[in-house]
Parts: sequence; C-alpha cells; structure tokens
Amino acid sequence: MTAVVIILMIVWLIIIQVKLAEVSESIKEIKQTFLKDKIYEKHTEQTSGNQEPAKKTEEPLSISDIPDEVIFNKKADKLPKYIENNLKEEKPSKDFENIFLGNIFNKIGAIALLIGLIILIKLVSPYFVFTPQLKITLGYLAGILMMIGALKLHQKENMKNYSEVLLGTGFGAMFISTYCASALFELFGFAATAIIATALLLAAFYLADKLKTVSMLVISLIAAYMNPIFLNSEFDIPSNFLFGYLIFINLLSLVYTYRNKSRSITNTVNLCITFFAALTLCYEIPFAGIVTLWAIYVVYDVITDSGENKNKVVNYINLAVLTGLLLDSFWGEHRLIGYTQLGCAVIYAVISYFKKSDSEMFKNYLHMSLIAAFLFVYFICNESPATKCLVWSIEAVILAYFASKYKLKMLAGWTCGIWAAAYCSILTIDGVLAVKSIAKYVPVWNIRLAMFLPIIISSSAAFWLLKKTEDEKLVSIGEFFRFACISSVYLYIGLELNNIITQRFIGVNTNSGFINNMLNAILFSAYAINIKRLHMIAKSMTGLLLPISAIAGICALIFLIFTGVHYKPIDAFIPVINIRFIAFLSGIAASILYAKWTDNKVFKYIAIILGFILLHYETVDMITKYSITDGSYLISVGWVLYSGIVTTIGILKNKDFLKISGIGLCILSILRIFIFDLSKVDILYKFIAILTLGIILMILSYLYNKKSAK
Repeated sequence: MTAVVIILMIVWLIIIQVKLAEVSESIKEIKQTFLKDKIYEKHTEQTSGNQEPAKKTEEPLSISDIPDEVIFNKKADKLPKYIENNLKEEKPSKDFENIFLGNIFNKIGAIALLIGLIILIKLVSPYFVFTPQLKITLGYLAGILMMIGALKLHQKENMKNYSEVLLGTGFGAMFISTYCASALFELFGFAATAIIATALLLAAFYLADKLKTVSMLVISLIAAYMNPIFLNSEFDIPSNFLFGYLIFINLLSLVYTYRNKSRSITNTVNLCITFFAALTLCYEIPFAGIVTLWAIYVVYDVITDSGENKNKVVNYINLAVLTGLLLDSFWGEHRLIGYTQLGCAVIYAVISYFKKSDSEMFKNYLHMSLIAAFLFVYFICNESPATKCLVWSIEAVILAYFASKYKLKMLAGWTCGIWAAAYCSILTIDGVLAVKSIAKYVPVWNIRLAMFLPIIISSSAAFWLLKKTEDEKLVSIGEFFRFACISSVYLYIGLELNNIITQRFIGVNTNSGFINNMLNAILFSAYAINIKRLHMIAKSMTGLLLPISAIAGICALIFLIFTGVHYKPIDAFIPVINIRFIAFLSGIAASILYAKWTDNKVFKYIAIILGFILLHYETVDMITKYSITDGSYLISVGWVLYSGIVTTIGILKNKDFLKISGIGLCILSILRIFIFDLSKVDILYKFIAILTLGIILMILSYLYNKKSAK
C-alpha cells in the first residue's frame, strides 16, 4: 500500500511540474515578445578618418532584469542600453532536462528523504541503541536543519524552487516526528501534541504568506488536516475542541487569503474539508460552533470586495455548510433550523442595507438574504404543503421583482427554482391532481383552486416583471413563466372539468369517460395552439415549446380519432349539436391555424381528414340512434357529398390541396359503393347511392373542365 501511495505521489508531481513548466514557458515567451518590440538601443562605433555605418552591438539581457515599467507599458526612468537581438529559444532537450533535473527529481528526492526518515525511526532502530526520545529529537533536528538550509537557499533566485521543496521536506519531517511521538511512542500527551501541531501550523501559514509560494500553502493545509490530534485514535477528544480546531484552521485560511487574495480558492477547500471532517470526527457538533464558523466567513466577506464571483461562491458554500451541519445536529427539530435560517436572512438583509451604496455589494447580499429566506421557509413550513405553496409563490414574485430591478440573472434563476418548489409542493395534496372521494367533491371552490391560484398569479407576475427588462437572459426566463402560467391554467381547467363530469354522472347508466375524452381533446387542441403561438413570439425556449405543442396536438388527435368512434351514451346523441362535434371543430380549427402559421400543407390535409372522420362518426351514430334500416348507404352518400364539396371548393378557389383531397375521397367513396354497398343494401338504396355518385362526379367534371378552359 505504501509503495502504491509513493508511486501515485511521484506521478502527481510529474504531472503538476509539467503543467507548471508549460505556464512558466508561456510567461517567458510573453516577456520576450515585449523585449523584441519595445527595448533596443543602438551602439555606434566611429573610427578616425573613416566614417562607417553605425553598427548595432548587442549583449544578452536576463528576463528577470526587465523593469516592470516596460512589461506594463509604463515610462521608465532609465531603460537598459543593451539587449540581445536574436533571443534564443531553449531547445526541447533543455526544457526536458529542466523539468526533471531542476524540478521533479528534487521532489522525488524529498519524498525519498521522508521515507528514509520513517525507516530510520521505525525499522532500523531495533539494531541501534536509540531511545524513543533520541529518535524523535533526531527527527526534529533533521527537520529544523532542512528548514534553516531551505530559508538560506531561498535568498538565491535560481535556488528558490529547490529551497521550497527542501522546506516542505523539513516540515514533513517535523510532522512525522510529532505523529510518532504521540501515536507510536506515547511521549506526548494530548496537550503537548496540540501545542506542537498548532505551532507547526502557524509556522507553515506564516512562511506561506512570507514566501508567497503555492507549495507552502499546500503544506500548510496538509499540516492543518494531518494533525496528530485527528490521526491518533488514542486521544479521546471532545467534539467541542475538534470543531473549535476546525474553526481555527478556517480562521487562519481567511487571514492568509485576506493578505493574498489570489489564493481565495483555499477558503472553498477549507469549508468543504471542514464539513466532511466535522461529520466524521465530531460525535455531537456544537450549535455555537456552527454559527461561529458561518459568522467568520460573513465578517470576512464584509471586509473584502464581495462583488467578486469568487466570494459569491464561498458565500453559497458557507450557507450550504451551515444548513448541512444544522441538519446533522438537529435532525427533526425543523423549527430550530428554520429560525436559524431566518436569523441568517435578517443579518444578510441588514448588511445589504448598509452596503447598498456599493451596487455589487448590495446585489450580492440581497441575493444571499433571499436564499437564506428560502431555506428558512422550506424548513419552517415543511409540515404544511399548502403553506409552502403560498409562501413560495409570494417569494417567487419578490425574487422576480429584485431580479428585474437590479438585472440579477442568478436571482432570476432562483426565482424559477422557488416557483418550481411551490408547484411541486401541491402535487401530493389530496384534491389537487386527484380526488379520493368524488362524491364529496365541491366544484371550483375547493383546495385545487386555492393551490393553483397562487402559482398562476405568481408565474404571471414574474413574467410581467421580467419582460420589462432589456436583458435578453431575463426576458428568456420571463418567457418560461409565461409558459408555466399557460400550462398551469390548462391543467387546472382540465382537472376541474374532468372531476365535474365524473361527479355529475355518478350512479347514472352512462359513460362519463367519453365526455372527459372529448373535453380533453378540446383542451389539448387549444393548448397546442397557445404554445405554438408562444413559440412564434417568444425569443427563447423555442427548442422546448415546439415539441410540447406537437405532443399536445398529437394527444388531441388521439382523443378525437380513437375515443370518438361511438357517442356514449347514444341516447344523449343529437346530430351536430353535441360535445364530439365541438371537439372535432376545435381540432380542425387548430389544424387550420397551424397550417396558416407554418405554411405547411400537412396540417391542411389533417383538417380535411378530421372533417371526413367527423362526418362518418355522426352518420354512423345517427343510423344507430334512429334505427335506420339499411342505413349504411347514408354513409356512402355522406362520403360522396363531402368529397364533392371539398373538390368543388378546390376547383373554384384553385387550391391544390383541396382538389387532391377531394379526388382521394371520391375514389374512396367509389370503392365503398362498389365493394360494400352494392352487395349488402336493397336495390332502392343502391340506386340512390349510384345516382348520387354519378351526379357528383358529373358536376365535378363539368366544373373542372370549365375552369380549365378559362
């Protein structure tokens, strides 16, 4: 296992070093470019008696000697008088050697030294008369000597990289010695171990700040979380002390990043490690410690530039860690968690009020305060879905208002999340999507209206607020709320009508499903047209709206064609004046509008086919209800008349799709008459069917030829 760890560490060092070398070479090339373009000085030589052209003499100039004023295009007091004209690029072989000999090998050597120290203390010691005290003393002595040597070498520019590795090795020796003294030899008690480890941690952070090196920062973090206090299971340490130590680490990190803002990622790493360390090491996380950890990050954010995105990320993580630790500590005590979140929201709101002169600061804290308020509402109201729906709907409008006022895209995104949470909260409430006891159902004035009304009003208000902004992203989010509002209205109407029809026909010998299906067909047709219209005028979500509209249209066709075959109950059927006729008309109207908006003839054919199917269904049910003997000829007559009308209009209006549809239906009618009617109906009905067919065909032929002659 140790060998695997060592190999992985070596591979990691090689990869990191290669990347650092690439960055270093890129910076070097940039500086060389500046040298070529900005700095040169000609030195002339003149001989006695002969005037010779000026010659340019050049001497090499070290890149490290280039003044900052030159690099940053500022006027320097005194520029160099010589420079190398032909800047030589290092050969690939030199780069390769520099990566390994100059950087990687010394790190591998440092690891080897640490391993050798461990072997000396653990394995070689039985062959020598080394007391545990002497072993630990030698370990500390070796670490101190390496650290002193490293600090001396760091003063030389070309030895800085090597010295940093040596310094890290010295710290590693001291960490290992401390661990062995406490865990293996039991020379140090808890207090001594804590003091020594803390002193090493402070020294590591001090040197990281003084030397401004990434390697020392990494060493500092390792020193913080590889503390013997954590690693030695023999110590029975109270949770308060462990969590206090974690807070101390975060405090050191904040002090360091306050002085070195480019290293702010350290705070994010610390927060995440602290969260998992607290969950695994602390038996009982103290409430005061959780709030203190959150508070020091809030104070840090107040005294720094909170307009930076980095600080916003830390704020999000800080709030998430706070909530996560509270959940672990007070699981089930939702009110305590809720009131804590409310307190956070109040604090953020107060900060935002006093910092509102700085627009970036104000935006950040206002956003965070509303997030905290959301978390409070979530936990404080979790036992009442109705309350969650109402409060979240109101909160979504508030978020939309501030998002539109201050052009906050992230806040608009949270608005969508809050509204979606409100929508999801009502799905499990009895009477919203389904009604358990339909007999006790009260139309309109019920829990469904109480739940749908807030989210419909909330989405419409959010759309109205966001559409007024000129920001394209905010307008796009506003379009989502318009879509959500339309969808919610149709869903509410559909559910309400279905429940009303079902309750109306309880105990009656009828099929309420047929009426429900026809109502669904009407709603799906209207919904498809609404969404298609929205797709045409919206500037966003077009990739989502078009498929939704198509799916709604397909559902409408399915309800019409496959569930409208027979009117149920047939006793309630009245030709033309019935729910199915209205449903088919809605489908035909939707197809015509689709054809008009898309200029696609397919939808025109769909409208003609729907009219043909409606005529067929109406004729069949009329024959059934009125018990017409041998009434199948009426179906053929109806087909012929319909096809004749369609073809005639097509000829008169010169509409190809009408002529093609009419001809196709005529052919279908002819086939029905000769294959079906002539074999199964009485001679009188055969005569009527054939006579009607002949007259229609003659009229069509006459109209077509007359139109063609013109």
